[in-house]
Amino acid sequence: MTQENINITEQDEISLADILKKVKEIFAYKWLILITSLVFGIFGAVYSLTLVNEYSSTVKMLPEIDSKSGGGGLSGLKSLAGLAGVDLGSSSGSEAIRPDLYPNILQSTPFLMSAIEQKVYVGKTKKWVVLKDLFGKEAIKPKIHFGDDNEDKEKKSEDDLGQIPQNAISQDALQLNKKTDGLINSVKGRISADIDKKSGVITISVKMPDPVVATSMATFAQNYLTEYVTKYRTQKAKTELEFLSKRKQEAKDSYDKALFNLSSYQDQNRNIFLNVARDMEKKLQYEVDVAYNIYSTISTQVEDSKIKVQRQVPVIKILEPAQVPVNKTEPKRSLIVLGFFFVGFILSVVGAFIKISDFKF
Repeated sequence: MTQENINITEQDEISLADILKKVKEIFAYKWLILITSLVFGIFGAVYSLTLVNEYSSTVKMLPEIDSKSGGGGLSGLKSLAGLAGVDLGSSSGSEAIRPDLYPNILQSTPFLMSAIEQKVYVGKTKKWVVLKDLFGKEAIKPKIHFGDDNEDKEKKSEDDLGQIPQNAISQDALQLNKKTDGLINSVKGRISADIDKKSGVITISVKMPDPVVATSMATFAQNYLTEYVTKYRTQKAKTELEFLSKRKQEAKDSYDKALFNLSSYQDQNRNIFLNVARDMEKKLQYEVDVAYNIYSTISTQVEDSKIKVQRQVPVIKILEPAQVPVNKTEPKRSLIVLGFFFVGFILSVVGAFIKISDFKF
């Protein structure tokens, strides 16, 4: 063995000996480390008790994949590509929302504004409340809480922009005060939707401080999404149906008027064999025939349009309906206590190491 190898071995032994020495010196503060860790653990337990229990309810939906575009098997490929966010083009006349955009609908401000106005039954308090009140004056209290300043916060949040002239902003624009904006942001973080791009299954998850409320809002989100997609898909066809229905009524009125004119003329001109009278009768009969043909054609178009509306209604299958959760999902109090205990342990060990090392700052 060379002299160099001997020196390296001695250095390793010295380093290991120093480490063991430091460990023994730190171990001398074992009671301080233990007490500090326990104190942090107690703080963690108290903190966990200040957190409100949260319950989650989920809904799984399978939306219809549009396969009406031309091209035979190519239509299925286009639908699958749509789930992956790839646009291969389409020759279909239907207006469809890509399923991967469904989660954005449940994060939109109009949906959230509608959500906070929903009346829900709170199982814990046995009361019906509006959802926005569940995060305000009717808020569910944790096991340990230190006062209630919700009313003060609500009063402070009323410093809005004041009255804005109607012509200052678009009628389609939304104007929210601070209180409403805060409620929307709070609910926004509690409602989420994800899509499995392989299977196309959409999972809606709702987290609320009450299991019944979580289930109610999951069902509401499911219904809102279904109605939104249905309205979007059928809006064009319904507009066309409404237009044709008005034209049908106008055509019917024209036909009734032409028929009345013909009948009146025939009643007033019986047993007249003048060519002028015959020509007038032929003219009125022609007007009746034209009006009837127009009315008949539009009536057929109205019926076709009704069928088209029905065909445009999307099929959304509910694979897993919302269920009332039995167990809470948050907070994980045991993990919180262990986390605080571990932080206390690390801090006390670092403090002991600094003390025995005589570090100066």
